[in-house]
Amino acid sequence: MPNRQTLDSYTARNRRFTYQEGSEQDAPRSRFSDASVKAAPAPRPPVPPAPFGDLSRATLEEIRHIAAATLKGQSDRSNVDKRRRGMTMLLSHLETLPGDTWQERWDVSGFDAENAPSVNILAREGSKYDGFELVTAAKMAFCLRVIQPSVSGFRANKFSRYSEPFREIQNDPLLDDFFEAVDRHPTMGHVHKARAKFDLTCALTTQGIALEHLTPSALLHYSMESKRLGVTHGANKNHNRFAALGAWQILHSMGHFPPETPPTLRTFVYSGQRTIEELVDRYSIQSRSVRQLLIDYLTRRRAETDYVTIEGLARNLAKHFWAKIEEISPGHADLVLSQDLYDQWRAELQTCSTGRGQMQRKRMDPESILLAVRGFYVDLHSWAVEEPERWAQWVVR
Repeated sequence: MPNRQTLDSYTARNRRFTYQEGSEQDAPRSRFSDASVKAAPAPRPPVPPAPFGDLSRATLEEIRHIAAATLKGQSDRSNVDKRRRGMTMLLSHLETLPGDTWQERWDVSGFDAENAPSVNILAREGSKYDGFELVTAAKMAFCLRVIQPSVSGFRANKFSRYSEPFREIQNDPLLDDFFEAVDRHPTMGHVHKARAKFDLTCALTTQGIALEHLTPSALLHYSMESKRLGVTHGANKNHNRFAALGAWQILHSMGHFPPETPPTLRTFVYSGQRTIEELVDRYSIQSRSVRQLLIDYLTRRRAETDYVTIEGLARNLAKHFWAKIEEISPGHADLVLSQDLYDQWRAELQTCSTGRGQMQRKRMDPESILLAVRGFYVDLHSWAVEEPERWAQWVVR
């Protein structure tokens, strides 16, 4: 196997376009150049997806066994042996690198950098099958969530099939809904359907999230990163071409994105940032005093954080918290919640609409909403000490 120096000095035969951030000379001019203010990778969820549990410190043998036993349609002896051999070669190399987890070793391997080589560089000289088996092993490591690659590290490897194995291994009903919605689309051709599935699964893989946590900003981040690296499917070296156009369209039609989200990715890019008032008023808060409190609160928080975070906080507080409180208790006009009202809100927080006929499903991460609400109450306590005339009237247990 090649040593670390070999990987560090590797130059891809067909280099993808890169440029240093802030370099006007090298960066291509684009009519989408302002889109970066809306693009942000999804925050790491409190419980990252792990279809076979946390394998970050699993032994090589444990991972090899799981990789060999998965994928129902590829369980014949030949495929199983290939997955075992490839996983042994890949993880044996990573074991020689510093780090306590497979992710830490991957991060220093050279396989995640821009213009990174494919893992098939580890193939033994003269071997006819090592390269294919190593790429298969990388695919399994990504699908099993053992490793979270960057977009560059992912796209350095040419997977013959990725979307379907990823879907099967995740066992996520929401992801199944997406694939079914793609297959049912009446006008999208076969190539564009495959591309939509690939873009979505690549975005989930590289951001380490389940579909539940994919926001418009997170999908835009994946699209822009693909464009920047020159790896957008079908772009043909056109660096103004966005990835995930089809995936966005399908997710919007499913109702996965907030209802005010534009139906196309390009429209989302062109539309400007909303004011704090507009972010709150999307959710039709009935109490004028609570509406103003949310506006004042978010305005203060806006000074210390970015737009994407504020947009998510507004959604959690205005939509998932207060609009729901008013739905349960019409006319409620202060932050004092009885135990019964609080318990009912907590119970309803456990489910959300799938967007398909407004069917309900279990919410995968209600804790993030609960933490935002608790932070809201705690902030009011703290701020009331500094500015009692402004905040003290809202302080409750």
